[in-house]
Amino acid sequence: MQLIGTFRNAGYEALADGVIAFFDRRPDLQRRGVAFAAPADQPQASPSHSASPSPSPSLDKVSTDISLVAIDRSDPEAFALAEVIVRGVGAGLERWLQQRPLFRACCPGQALFVNPIFNLQRYAPGEGFRSWHCDWTFAAANADGSGGEATEPIRRVLAWILYCNDLPDGGTEFHWQEHHEPAERGKLAIFPAGLSHIHRGRVSHTHTKTIATGWINAGSLDDYLKRLAQA
Repeated sequence: MQLIGTFRNAGYEALADGVIAFFDRRPDLQRRGVAFAAPADQPQASPSHSASPSPSPSLDKVSTDISLVAIDRSDPEAFALAEVIVRGVGAGLERWLQQRPLFRACCPGQALFVNPIFNLQRYAPGEGFRSWHCDWTFAAANADGSGGEATEPIRRVLAWILYCNDLPDGGTEFHWQEHHEPAERGKLAIFPAGLSHIHRGRVSHTHTKTIATGWINAGSLDDYLKRLAQA
């Protein structure tokens, strides 16, 4: 069965508009985009135990990012948006799993959750995540999956992208599937985070692209939050 699931409705369209409005309002939160899986000839990210990821920038990914944490109430506006996004992705995840019940049954612990730490990303014309990559990596984690980067990349099962605006020549390319997922306002895409779904951004040289993107991890949210608190 096709494992690249897409979902669209008026709620996701409103959420996409909210992401763009928030991004425009909050230059104070914007930073240069980073990639967690740097190529072999570039410095790897240092292990981080903070809620906000901070690996080294990579020329393979050129963007402006805002990191959101749906468990951090210190910035009420950012928290409110993050919480709504996590709920929206969670609803999409349930629909994705309903269409693929065997996936949950075979997942470790038969449980998945939307990671509350994720990014908003803006790509100006000519910018993008140009290199082929997947969202699963060890990221200097310990053998039991603890430690390393706060989003626990070794536990990532699925990845998600909410496209926030229409692009005639943007979107996401999936290598093995020989598939291009167009960037369309208010479309949520959910797909496997592992090597089976190596992908990259299609670079637009004429339009700006804005997305929200993050991960869905194996296990329970409660257990994850306990590990995060102990880090």
